[in-house]
Amino acid sequence: MGFWEFTIIATLMTVFFPWSLLFCVLFYGIDYTKLLVIALFHDFMKTLLAVVLGVLSLALVIFVIIILFAT
Repeated sequence: MGFWEFTIIATLMTVFFPWSLLFCVLFYGIDYTKLLVIALFHDFMKTLLAVVLGVLSLALVIFVIIILFAT
């Protein structure tokens, strides 16, 4: 699955959450739905990790700048 296709599917799955799972199970089967939910969870975890690391990096830079200019 390509980047844009996954992005569109992830957005639609999130917006229409309970109905999208029902749609996937009925039309694509339980195996495809399970793979899609696992892929969405992995994408969420990667995004969460990136945000946390970004915030920590920014906080570290701000802390170092404050320490350098405070003395």
